[in-house]
Amino acid sequence: MPIDLRPVTPEEMPAFVRANAVGFGEGNLPDVSGNAWATHEPERTIGAFEGDDVVAGSRNYSLELTLPGGPVLPAAGVSWVSVLPTHRRQGLLRLMMSLLLDDAVDRGEPVALLTASEGGIYRRFGFGVATRALGLELDRRRVRFADAEPYGSTRLVDPAAAVPVVSRIFERVRRSRPGAVSRPDAWWDGGWFEPWEKDRNRFVVIHEHDGEPDAFTLYALEKDPRRTDGLYRLFVHEAVAADPRADAALWRYLCGVDLVGTVVAPAAEPDTALPWRLEDPRACRVDGWPDFVWARPLDTAALLGARRYGVEGRLVLEVHDGFRPEGRAAGRFGLDGGPGGAECAACDSEPDLALDVADLGAVVLGGVPPSVLVRAGRIEERHPGAASRADAMFGAERQPCAFTWF
Repeated sequence: MPIDLRPVTPEEMPAFVRANAVGFGEGNLPDVSGNAWATHEPERTIGAFEGDDVVAGSRNYSLELTLPGGPVLPAAGVSWVSVLPTHRRQGLLRLMMSLLLDDAVDRGEPVALLTASEGGIYRRFGFGVATRALGLELDRRRVRFADAEPYGSTRLVDPAAAVPVVSRIFERVRRSRPGAVSRPDAWWDGGWFEPWEKDRNRFVVIHEHDGEPDAFTLYALEKDPRRTDGLYRLFVHEAVAADPRADAALWRYLCGVDLVGTVVAPAAEPDTALPWRLEDPRACRVDGWPDFVWARPLDTAALLGARRYGVEGRLVLEVHDGFRPEGRAAGRFGLDGGPGGAECAACDSEPDLALDVADLGAVVLGGVPPSVLVRAGRIEERHPGAASRADAMFGAERQPCAFTWF
């Protein structure tokens, strides 16, 4: 039977959600087909229909990405990409990815983003790891902060009432942090803080200083099966702060909750100062360095011309794009950039660096120095010293941090 790829109608949303859940091995999820994050932008969904059955699905979200130096660009958030086990190896993934990237280009989005369930899938489509998270595990009994000076106050907030305050804090932070990804209003209104069945004991805490909210955390308590003393495992879903002192106060709170033996943060900021705040840094153990957001340039000149650079300099880049060879990401580009801005345009000069579009996605937010990818054999340095110059230019004010899973 032929397979038809098209947007999903509101009536087809339950079947679309069920197929997605099965594709991700989660057949017993509650019905979320009416949630705002599911029904948001149905025109950007792609369902693969075999008759009336949904056998694969994907979608784009209209998001924003904060670039080094502060500029914010529209971005396509690729999400919900799944194929039923019965329909794999039939080219459906490739077809959906082609349609999703065409959709992003048609809407003027110079970059596509995704968070990947598997790490070996998306490089072939031009995506590179642009941001990472840091997995941390803290032994609460050993945590002592070197600076115990109190700062501000914290208060527990009902999750349903937290959104107006928390969303304002998030907007303030994400617009100033390279790599941060926006959250549409519909996501906040549609139950961002609602607990799943497996995660009932959720808590939202807001930190304030001089009456002004400047940080928040969402965490859950769960019994730790590895412990015999009955203490909880505190699972930090997110901790977002507008400045270092608020961040420190937030972590003091999280490490001070009673009846907790272990504090786990699987997606902490990659350059967190937390270990350096502790008297015993071994109380904080690194438990992973997972990829977070993958970036896929779609318009190299627009993307590179929008961000700011660490130092003044010029580079000529030759970008290869095997998946979209005729697209605006491929070609030879002259980049003149600095702290005050940049210009990027197609040129005929000899390239300083030659790289795949996926590797351009990896370096564009400052998450990995280009010289690292030169040493890894990913980027070719055509002129001596070009990699060092690229390192200085592409370095960001902080490690990029996405904050938002999608």
